[in-house]
Amino acid sequence: MTSRYGIPVTFDTFGGFYHAGRIHQQGRKAVLLLAPIGYEEFCTRATWRALAESIAAAGHACLRFDYPGTADAIDPVGDAEGINDWLVAARQCIAFLREHNPGIELVLVGQGFGASLAAQLGPEAPGVTATVLMAPLVKGRTYLRELQAWSRMLTERIGIGPDPLDDNQYRVAGISLASSRVAAIKAIDLTRATQPPANKVLLVERGQLSRDSSIGNHFKTLGADVSYIDYTGYETILADPTLAEPQLGTLTRIVSWIHDLAHLPTADVNSSAKALEPARPIAGPHYQELPTRFGPDERLFGILCQPLGRRPSAIAILANSGRDYHIGWGRTTVEQARSLAQRGVASFRFDAGGIGDSPASASAPAEVIYSDEQIADVGHAIDYVEKLDAGPIALVGRCSGAYTAFQTAVQDERIRKVVVINNMRFVWDPRETVAEALLSAHRTIGGSISMLFSKRNLRRLLSGNLRVKAAAIRVSTRLIRMMSPKPVQIPAGAPGLNLFKEGHRRFRILENRGVRLAMIFSEGDHGLGEFRTYMGRKGARLRDYPNASMSIIPDADHNFTHLGPRARLTDALCDVLVPPSSPPGPLIASPDLAVCPETEATLLAPLDGFAVPPLLPASVE
Repeated sequence: MTSRYGIPVTFDTFGGFYHAGRIHQQGRKAVLLLAPIGYEEFCTRATWRALAESIAAAGHACLRFDYPGTADAIDPVGDAEGINDWLVAARQCIAFLREHNPGIELVLVGQGFGASLAAQLGPEAPGVTATVLMAPLVKGRTYLRELQAWSRMLTERIGIGPDPLDDNQYRVAGISLASSRVAAIKAIDLTRATQPPANKVLLVERGQLSRDSSIGNHFKTLGADVSYIDYTGYETILADPTLAEPQLGTLTRIVSWIHDLAHLPTADVNSSAKALEPARPIAGPHYQELPTRFGPDERLFGILCQPLGRRPSAIAILANSGRDYHIGWGRTTVEQARSLAQRGVASFRFDAGGIGDSPASASAPAEVIYSDEQIADVGHAIDYVEKLDAGPIALVGRCSGAYTAFQTAVQDERIRKVVVINNMRFVWDPRETVAEALLSAHRTIGGSISMLFSKRNLRRLLSGNLRVKAAAIRVSTRLIRMMSPKPVQIPAGAPGLNLFKEGHRRFRILENRGVRLAMIFSEGDHGLGEFRTYMGRKGARLRDYPNASMSIIPDADHNFTHLGPRARLTDALCDVLVPPSSPPGPLIASPDLAVCPETEATLLAPLDGFAVPPLLPASVE
């Protein structure tokens, strides 16, 4: 089994990707990638994929994986104490590399928290000849202070306060560090290590390159041969997942360093290597999940989540939002998938090309968001789930994912339901750039106003340092374009396009096919402006489409960062996607997993006095 994109592999409660490299190459290494955790992992997923692919392209074996309770891994029962389960998982992966690559040297590569694991595992694992420590977590206390700063910075940027249901100080972008793990991380101090991570160490340091690094000097005193490079672009990667492009220059230098390591001559040991087995499903309390590659050349990656022990009544395809990879902002998509499985609905969360674990195709545009390429990739996901015969197919997406889901539902007659969440565009204006569309996506209108009139920003406004004119022009220009009766002239001789009429034409297509359309918005979200443009200030035109419904979730930001709004969103999804005949599953006593009781009417706020139509019964063929 080989794949240039990495073969999905599974262990007891977690999975990963394995690259065999070129098995007969002289000097071939086996490389284990140890990821960072939390928000840092979320932003570096595509970077980690690109690094693994580059290592394999240089001929070396490579394995990357999810720690238990993170990303796609199964959540532990109760609170995991310390980080022992993460160490055990890393040791399992080292054993895996040994079984499939006996006799060759091992290199550990870690970033952030993963770098501290590499430094701890290097001395104890036989055959580790080198380690690469990228932006290493040197002292746990310093790292925890950084998490607190990240938490404050991101909530301020989004325009929300602390989560009233979660007082965790280390909750960043909706991803918490369990309090039961904090003490173990606080105890990390690489400057007190008594053994070097390996004989050869590459430090990839953030900020200015320094050969006087304190941790580097400490490893030298322990006898290590230490090299240094600068982690160019580290701050850019962590600024925003949507902007987190892999820093290929830095990755190339890391791969070159690994490739140029002196190697011990070894006999041909490939004949004794264990054969690679296909990935097997991993089971949670009421669901099982199978990682898979699919689509052209099996380039795309997704996770099939199914109810455990019963046939699903329907299946939902969960699209990416922006460049958030398939676990979703704050791991929301994972929670939604497992809650749907509790109610008997299967799901397929996947990455479109150029996002997360799916590389872009050779023909992909430079910007994949809001592109026809993403719509085509959703089509490949539909092709995959259709073969499963898991019931009627639904599409779910938020923000740019909502746009993709809506357009795909209009074009593909296999879709029976579509849920669009905080949709910013029903029709793409060819005069607009993706950058313009993303400018306001991360704030609610209410959040923007509250930030504007904070004491600090009010002073900036009065002093002329806070510019609101540009934002006002963007909003008014968008509205004028939408309502203009003059068609937009599209390049290459295509016919003119009246955005308003075209939007209603697409609504009518779904209505004529009997496709249920559920539109869900955060209270005060900018997407409500798009809804009002088509349906009127009070939504009166929505009555023209009996297949459609609209609901508002109060106290929610655009990304549904806080636990309460996330749970209400999951409840609303369950109400739409679960067929009426499906019996409800048992409630789950887990604070990290939203349950799906019937949504109470109080959760859905009306739009400026407009009586929101009730959610319609499911239409199942």
